[in-house]
Amino acid sequence: METPAETTKVLCVICTKAKGIFKCEGCSQVFCPKHSTDHRNELSKQLDEIALTHDLIQQTLNQQTKDPQQHPLLKKINQWESKSMNKIRQMAEEIRNEVLKSSVQHTTGLKQKLQLVSSELRQGREENDFSEIDLHQWIQKLEELKNELHNPTTINIQEDSTTLISKIRIARQNTSDIFERVCGTVDIRDNGYLVVKHNSNDHTEMRGKNEYSNGIHTLQFRIEQLIQNGWVFFGIISKLEPMRTLSYYSPSTHGWSNRGQVYTAGVHSFIKTIDVMKNDTIVLLINCDQRKIEMKNERLNRTQELSIDVDKCSFPWQLHLNLHAANTAVRILSTTD
Repeated sequence: METPAETTKVLCVICTKAKGIFKCEGCSQVFCPKHSTDHRNELSKQLDEIALTHDLIQQTLNQQTKDPQQHPLLKKINQWESKSMNKIRQMAEEIRNEVLKSSVQHTTGLKQKLQLVSSELRQGREENDFSEIDLHQWIQKLEELKNELHNPTTINIQEDSTTLISKIRIARQNTSDIFERVCGTVDIRDNGYLVVKHNSNDHTEMRGKNEYSNGIHTLQFRIEQLIQNGWVFFGIISKLEPMRTLSYYSPSTHGWSNRGQVYTAGVHSFIKTIDVMKNDTIVLLINCDQRKIEMKNERLNRTQELSIDVDKCSFPWQLHLNLHAANTAVRILSTTD
């Protein structure tokens, strides 16, 4: 005579003996009553550590609010001022005031973000309603706030060397420029920040979204994939120019390839250009005011400059890339105005 199959028991993940009756929704593991309490205590301990990180950030924020002179960028300004002495005192005062204004805006924004995390931590503790997922999210948010507090990315100080002193200015972060249009075999990914060439060797044009008619703009790129001797072009083009796969020959094209080619109004000449390889960081400076562009490879610390004839490349200008080798990938890191 057959007997009904015995009901399968779900065992505690810790002791593997007692019948597990409590399932944690965060880690999806099952615990017996005793180890369920131990597991909850461990989560509470992790929450205490997160709260401690929160309090340290809060303390630093309060210090910066009471004494804005402790802002990291202001310390850089003070060091620069001491080296340049009386020649730059007036300039230092102008820049200092601008940084102070930005610092207040910066710390205000961080306080608002930290207050949201404070509310979430308080609610989670009071209601005892949190899991590993929540802890991971809080850790990530606080880490981002801590990095932004100690290493602000919204503004920076840049030096402009002259014969007498190094002039400094504010460089504001503006990540609005993205890849928007293509002509050829390439995919735009990561919300426009990454372009990846298809598995074919043919030329493809890419353009940014922004239009540049005045001011100075700096774009940074990382070469995420490029075969040895792979061909890549960085430069600008007039927005009015029609798109084409061989865009480096377009009449308004200005820029450089990494294979010894400089393109001026679509006409190329052969000179020693900047080498580019995988993982390089490339900086493209678009100076509308002085009508020129510059390209720098940070690994080599080499810069090249190219003057722009606006009769041949009329405003507005746009970011212009052209890729050839299969699977080449280029990412926009940041855009500073």
